[in-house]
Amino acid sequence: MMPIVAIFDAGSDDQAYFREHLAGTFRLSISDGPLAEAVLDLPAEVAVVSVSAASRVTAELMAHRLPQVRLVACRSTGYDNVDLAYARAHGIAVSNVPAYGDATVAEYAALLMLAVSRRLRQAMRAVDTGEVITAELTGRDLRGRTLGLYGAGHIGRHLAGIARGFGLTVIATDPRPDEVAAREIGFRYVDAQELLARSDIISLHAPAVERTHHLLDRAAFGRMKPGVIVINTSRGSLIDTPALIEALEAGIVAGAGLDVLEGERFLQSSNRRQLLSSNIVDERSQQVLALDVLTRTPTVVITDHNAFNTVEALARIREGTVANIHAWHVGKPVNLA
Repeated sequence: MMPIVAIFDAGSDDQAYFREHLAGTFRLSISDGPLAEAVLDLPAEVAVVSVSAASRVTAELMAHRLPQVRLVACRSTGYDNVDLAYARAHGIAVSNVPAYGDATVAEYAALLMLAVSRRLRQAMRAVDTGEVITAELTGRDLRGRTLGLYGAGHIGRHLAGIARGFGLTVIATDPRPDEVAAREIGFRYVDAQELLARSDIISLHAPAVERTHHLLDRAAFGRMKPGVIVINTSRGSLIDTPALIEALEAGIVAGAGLDVLEGERFLQSSNRRQLLSSNIVDERSQQVLALDVLTRTPTVVITDHNAFNTVEALARIREGTVANIHAWHVGKPVNLA
């Protein structure tokens, strides 16, 4: 009998591609909704689950709803939405799609840098209201400023190349420095403390793991130079959101470009209403309140986890996911977490 592959968060293009390249080898169950919403209808024999970062693959789901799952195929570079400890303890492989968005996410980070530096949100709002006051829309050049990269992997290095084209000085901190790449691109490695103290713009390109949780906290913001801009296209958990709000209010942070945030699922109004009607005052409620503050802050540009979203990157994600599933099926799994 063919193994069952259950695919979630799949748009129409995803569904067509997966049917073309997986049907015949696997039985497919495909949903456009997230895992939690559709898993009750799945047969217990599901062997492979494929999800985007929008779905959480918890220990409870794997234990009770997906007892025979052997592979979680993440359609993302990050896999912090999967309970890795449970998966590893129970022999469940977890794969990702590395490097699909090197240029894609780096370009988006550059977009956010420009949008915040040139007060694009305020400028667009001024046109909408018909009250254009030029003095209130004065921005800053990128040329001559210093960009600090927290993480100089594939995406960080690509952004470094873009930044050098803008005339920025680039410094970086990374647990695995690549001095050859640094020389070729034209940036320099420094320690984290020097990066915080010197950077005019800080862009985060690190995975969401224990050591990076709240990488930018109150102490870190306290070490930054006044007027710094913060960019995050990685994971929301890298920033302590209340600490960021305090730094914005104190003028330490002049602006922020955030494609990812803690509790970002509550950016969708339906999720906010559901939480607020639950009469629960907990960490999730605090995240909703923090998001409300940030969305009302004119120097903050917020998008909802969109940095990966280009035609080219989505094609690479589909191709990589299919390759990962076929490799697992023939006993030669690749791109394992």
